[in-house]
Amino acid sequence: MMRLSISKTLALGIIGLQVVTVAVILISSYVSTEQVLIGHAQKLMRNLSREVIHRSEEFLSPARSAVSLTQNLARHQVVSAEKPREMEQYFFEQLLLYPHIAGIYYGNLEGDFYFVRRSQEVGAYQIKRIIETEIGEREVTNRWFDEQQVLVQSKQDPGDDFDPRTRPWFTKAVSERKQVWTDPYLFFTSKTPGITVASPVFNEEGGVTGVVGVDIDLSALSDFLGYLELSEHSSALILNNNGDVIAYRQAEGGSQPVTSTSRRLLRVGELGNPAAEAAVASLNRSPGWYVLNRAENTSFGYDNKVFHAVFTPFSDNWPWLLGIYVPEDDFLDEIKQNQRLNLLLAAAITLASLIIGVMFARSLSRPIKALQKNVEAVKKGQLEVDIDAGSSMFHDIEETTRAFAGMVAFLNENQQKNEQLKRHLTQQASFMEAVLANIDSGVVVCDLEGRFIYSNRVMNKLRGLPEDARLERFEDTPFRLFDPEGEQPLDKQQWPIFRALAGETVTNQDVLIVSALGERKRAQVSGRPLYDTQGEKLGAYILVHQVTSSLEAVD
Repeated sequence: MMRLSISKTLALGIIGLQVVTVAVILISSYVSTEQVLIGHAQKLMRNLSREVIHRSEEFLSPARSAVSLTQNLARHQVVSAEKPREMEQYFFEQLLLYPHIAGIYYGNLEGDFYFVRRSQEVGAYQIKRIIETEIGEREVTNRWFDEQQVLVQSKQDPGDDFDPRTRPWFTKAVSERKQVWTDPYLFFTSKTPGITVASPVFNEEGGVTGVVGVDIDLSALSDFLGYLELSEHSSALILNNNGDVIAYRQAEGGSQPVTSTSRRLLRVGELGNPAAEAAVASLNRSPGWYVLNRAENTSFGYDNKVFHAVFTPFSDNWPWLLGIYVPEDDFLDEIKQNQRLNLLLAAAITLASLIIGVMFARSLSRPIKALQKNVEAVKKGQLEVDIDAGSSMFHDIEETTRAFAGMVAFLNENQQKNEQLKRHLTQQASFMEAVLANIDSGVVVCDLEGRFIYSNRVMNKLRGLPEDARLERFEDTPFRLFDPEGEQPLDKQQWPIFRALAGETVTNQDVLIVSALGERKRAQVSGRPLYDTQGEKLGAYILVHQVTSSLEAVD
């Protein structure tokens, strides 16, 4: 196989670098910029979603404070049906204090109802009072006031069949016995979409006597969506989990007639906007399950265009989703400018790579070749080499050369130390071998698996083997162990070496050894397990001392 030199490789590398650089920049300019812009747009949409939700929740929160205060006042009889004028005046003051509140009212279990709301009909404010008399008659009075709370008109309405006890805010507050928020619905009087926060009123015995409610007109949320500054063709909507449209940026109003006498909230498919319908469909959720734990980005196609959307949940009090969707073309026009910048950048990189490549090839080739020569010498075992550590203009190569020189010096020093250590260990091993070989007792050392580490000549002789015999395992030799009387052979687990391997300390165990030659010899065996400095078991050893002369041979 043909091998290239460093200089040729560098030349080819420079040319390749130029081609690859230009190609990568040109190819990635569109893709990378597109991703950056899309990511920026998605981040902007998420930020706008959080801002709109924050403002919407600020818009809704005063109603909670108002109903809590009213509940407490009603519980202490400060606001009660026995003081209708004072209660209606209090409701007036709450409307003045909280401009976002559309109306505030109180209904009791007898069917009485006191309602003060903002009006755009006869006057600026309307008061509705419904009284269920003791004789079963029903009185419905409507009064309108101007901005200065001056009475404009008053009339009876016997045809009004409104009963607070049948309304969802009343039944929900009574059944749950706590402050509640209703799902969006159409107000009975104004026929506009809104929500109600209601709270039961308790007597001193803890029983429910009535319900205080505050209405919030949701048409203002559509105004919030109209303030979004994202792109020319962006749009937004707020949905509840059933798919009803609570607010919509490009559609005016939130309801349509179903019959001649009833109205309801629009569904997504009834907006007349296929893009909005496709945006909601990109969530891949069915109506009733438009519930998210966190913001979710989606994309979808419509009218041969790609759209990007983000859906963000409100807090737990309002199980709604805010959706914002934008056509991708609204923010991809900037790619063209980025492409021109990338072309100029590619030309500059190409020129710079040519100049740097030539300089790099000249300064790199010489020290690398010298280093290669020294490496080959060390590879052959020649540690005495001449290394010039300061011959390169590149810091990395100079450091590498110095490191290599240090490595060679270290290897040379360690080679000498290893030779000395080898000689020392050889001397120690020979000395220990001589000591163990001249001990009158038999010595056996085994590892955890029962394999021989060492067996001296005395032990081999006791087993009837040549003094220089080498065996793998203790039980490999055809010899037997008996009890001291020579009547009962010992099981393997009773042998001293295996007792020691099992963790026992064996002290002067009397045994009868029948060697491979049939000789009977009495001996005392001691032994114990071997541990390292960390307490880990390594194996075991035994010492065998013959205590009597050899007995006659047996079969």
